[in-house]
Order: sequence, then structure tokens, then C-alpha cells
Amino acid sequence: MDASTIKSYIQTKTIPHFLIFTGSEWVIQKIYIDKISEVLGIEKRYVDSILDIYGSLRTRSIFDENRLYVIRDDKEIIHNEKIQEQLQQGLLKDNYLILLLTSPDKRTKFYKAYKDDLCEFQPLKPQILRKYIQKELPLSDKAAEKLMEVCENDYGRCLLEIDKIKHHAKATQAEDMPNNVFELLLFDGTIYQPPKDAIFDFVDAILDRKAACFDLYEQCKAVGEATLVMLSVLYTNAKAVLQVQSCHNNDIAKSTGLSAWQINNARKHLNKYKIGELVKLLRLIRECEKGIKTGVYEEQFVMDYILVKIL
Repeated sequence: MDASTIKSYIQTKTIPHFLIFTGSEWVIQKIYIDKISEVLGIEKRYVDSILDIYGSLRTRSIFDENRLYVIRDDKEIIHNEKIQEQLQQGLLKDNYLILLLTSPDKRTKFYKAYKDDLCEFQPLKPQILRKYIQKELPLSDKAAEKLMEVCENDYGRCLLEIDKIKHHAKATQAEDMPNNVFELLLFDGTIYQPPKDAIFDFVDAILDRKAACFDLYEQCKAVGEATLVMLSVLYTNAKAVLQVQSCHNNDIAKSTGLSAWQINNARKHLNKYKIGELVKLLRLIRECEKGIKTGVYEEQFVMDYILVKIL
């Protein structure tokens, strides 16, 4: 399921007693958890494991208060089939439980049994993220998109930087000039900008099919760039190129959900690969990411493997 399904549960007050949240947008997850607690009218409580509440759930009396329990990456729920069976048989009674999973393993019995109870919170689409930002702070479209770029489209990071802007604006009595305050904090380094270093030149070289990517890869290794970070940047940029190259609608932003900055960046690399080749590249990157995380691939050789496969 997706976030819209959770939203409909909240609106109709038909919230399942057991849900699983995953995905990179942890701030959005927290917003939904708080809203569920509010709608149900019960206290939310974060616990380390279901074992911490197992005894009270089994022996609770009618005088005990119902709660919304939130647990992260609990091995007992994931691997203990007896507890899973008891959850299905009503262990929670009138309580609610949300399991937060950092990275669900789709190969497990647990995932296959509970995939219908799992909601993945994907990164917000750029146009939606921009609206969220401007709801918090009246930045111009250009400034909002710059903030999104600096924060790599991470809503949680955007909120942290917005908080800096608000506090500085209040301290300097410049609350009616948020764009100016944002630019000032960018200039003095209060708002961190990721360096445009070899990793971006490296990814551009791959997308342009230039032999220089091999030298740039050595530069990335020399400065200690993590392979998973390089894979993430390559995947994001290659996906944008695929979306723009395969889009036949005049309004590319509306069709793809990409920002103007992302579209302009993608256009520089159009038609260097066929659409089928871009699809294969994205699948290859995902395969390698999974291989690193599961120990199937050695991280130090993955990028060489990709370069040999696609160039």
C-alpha cells in the first residue's frame, strides 16, 4: 500500500491494528503516526521490542488503557513465527502496533505474509515537496527548488534548514525577507551545500559515455566516496534521463514530477543511451546495491563491474 491508503484509513477511522512503515521519508512516517494517535485518541509509546509489552498484552485487564505502540526493526516480530501467529489471533486486542522497518527483506516469510500491511513512504515528488516547503516558509519557487537541491529532496533535511532560516530571520528582524535570509545562510555556510566534486563529474561522464569516467572514478576513490553513494547519485540521474527521454508530453514536469532543475540537467545527457539501455542500467544499479547489502557482491569491485557492463 502507499501513503494515500493510510490517509484513507485515517479519514474513515478504519485503521488496522497492525501496520508496517518503511521508506526513506521518516518525517512523513512520523506525521502519520502522530495523526493516527490523534484520530484514535490514544497515547503513542515507542518501545524497543514487542517482548517489552508481550506480558502486559497477554494479561491486560479491562482497566488498562489502550495504546499505539511503535517499534523499530524488531527481530522478534520479524523472525518469531509464534508471535506472528498470536498477532494474527488478536494479541493486540484494542491496542495498535506500527513496526518501522529500515530495510525490509522481500525474500523472507515475514515480508510475504505481511506485504499487504506494509506502507512504503517514498520521497515526495518535487512539486509536492515544493508546496510543503512553501507552506512552512514563503520562499520563491526558485529558492524552494534550490533548498530542495541542497537537501537532496529529503523533507526532513528541508525542515531542519527551514528552522535555521526562521530563527535567523527572527533574530535579525528579517522575517519578511526569507529569500534573502536563505541566500545569506547559503553564502556563509550555515546551510551546508554538498560539494560539486568528482562524484558528479563521474556520473555525468557515465551518462555521456565518456572514457574519462574511469579516471574520475579513481578520483572518487581517492577522496573516499562511498560506493553506495555513487550508486545512489547515478541511479537518480539516470532515472531522470530515462523519464525525460521517454516523455512525449510537452509538459515534462507535469508528466514526470521532475523539477525544472532536474529536467535541464537530464537534457544534457539525452540520447547517449537507448531507452532500453537506460532501463538495464537502472536494473543493474539496483542489483548491485542489493548485492552489496546482502554480501553477495564485494563493494570495492561493484563500480568496475558496472562500467565494464555499460561502456
